[in-house]
Amino acid sequence: MQLSKPRAGQVTCALAGLAASLLAGAAQAQDNSGFDDQGSGDSSTTEQSSADAALLVYQEEGGRVRAIEPTANLTLRGSDNHVLTFGFVADTLTGASPNGATPSDKTQTFVTPLKLSSTSMTVTTASGGSTVIQVPPTPGQIANATTYGRQYTVAAGKLPEDPGFHDQRFAGSIGWSQPLGRWNSFSVGAGYSSEHDYRAATGNIGLTQDLNAHNTTLSAAFNFEYDQSFPYGGTPAPFTQMSAQLKGPQTHRTSEDLVAGLAEVMTRNWLLQLNYSYGRSNGYQNDPYRIISLVDPSSGEPTSYLYENRPRLRTRQSVYADNKVDLGPNIFELSGRYYWDSWGIKSETVEAADRIALGSVVYVKPDVRWYRQSAANFFQYYLVQGQALPPFASSDTRLGKFTAWTFGATIGAKVFDSSEVYLRGQYYEQQGAARPANAIGQLANQDLFGGVKAMSVMVGYSYHFD
Repeated sequence: MQLSKPRAGQVTCALAGLAASLLAGAAQAQDNSGFDDQGSGDSSTTEQSSADAALLVYQEEGGRVRAIEPTANLTLRGSDNHVLTFGFVADTLTGASPNGATPSDKTQTFVTPLKLSSTSMTVTTASGGSTVIQVPPTPGQIANATTYGRQYTVAAGKLPEDPGFHDQRFAGSIGWSQPLGRWNSFSVGAGYSSEHDYRAATGNIGLTQDLNAHNTTLSAAFNFEYDQSFPYGGTPAPFTQMSAQLKGPQTHRTSEDLVAGLAEVMTRNWLLQLNYSYGRSNGYQNDPYRIISLVDPSSGEPTSYLYENRPRLRTRQSVYADNKVDLGPNIFELSGRYYWDSWGIKSETVEAADRIALGSVVYVKPDVRWYRQSAANFFQYYLVQGQALPPFASSDTRLGKFTAWTFGATIGAKVFDSSEVYLRGQYYEQQGAARPANAIGQLANQDLFGGVKAMSVMVGYSYHFD
């Protein structure tokens, strides 16, 4: 299912992972314990092959989305600086997820398409806090064809959430990098991700150029992604009424992303990294399950629920700066990012972390992240009955105006000389306009933003070998 667990700054540039891999080569100027003694950034003599495994557990407050995500990575390094990487991720998401409708002072009932897990499923069967119902055939459908929907009820005053949210994702990646002479390197990679109703295939290529005795690294990387969306019950037409009826065919989206980077060893103790990124996505970008309430212009009571509509084209740009400073027993990091896109969203991110060595075996790393974004130019909490429909509208609060804080800490310890275990915890909270000044009727008394409060815990193990 395309609905995914909200993370810090959910509306982010799709280049985050690409940017991280882009700067990986530049980050060779630093290893986990500090900077290279010669300040040259050439740490190939200390690089080792490694295997990493971790388990993430994510839980939103109020019994909302829960995610369990195991990951595994293998990095194989040759003596000639050839590097082969493999990655695997599997996650399971369950819980209740906001469907986009506004709260009401009356009970609300919703019906959504259902993917049957068994041919023996019958009408009125319980399913994830919902009730399975039989849906009359749509015009043109075979009369004896059986279609099922899932019906659920939300109490008065509550943010409408779909209690039957469930998804599984499996993703794998492979990458290869090698030197092109003494001063250059080349990388290429591919990935594939599969969900119940969504697939994505990616490919990327990157180049780096070292200058100034390896103290300066220029980087460029390009990523292409092809996504296929085949939601349960088909793809709904924009602004049609929510139903469990069969809908349109599957859709797709393509994305191209480019990152240009500079990494500079400023001093023996200071590494500076700079990025500029540009991305473009074209195709189906709606959430096929998300709706927006059509409300009475006087009372504010919902009269119907319409599927959202977002522009098919989106361009994204961002600039990013990261500083790592070796202060002896600790390594301090301060980064900032400014983002803007063609949907009207602008955001700022500031993050600080400090890795503190507690002797030669144990370290702790507290960190804090602040994020703020403006709303997309088509974001609306609801639509008003009797008014002309806009060309685009979405009530997804991840596209709205909000501020978010993330507080976290990691503690790690060496196990012998070749491996490390670590435990990481984070708390995340969004803050937005719960009661907009222009809210109509009963909506002035409702929390329209909802927001997210979540905690996550990750435990991991890393092993280094020759």
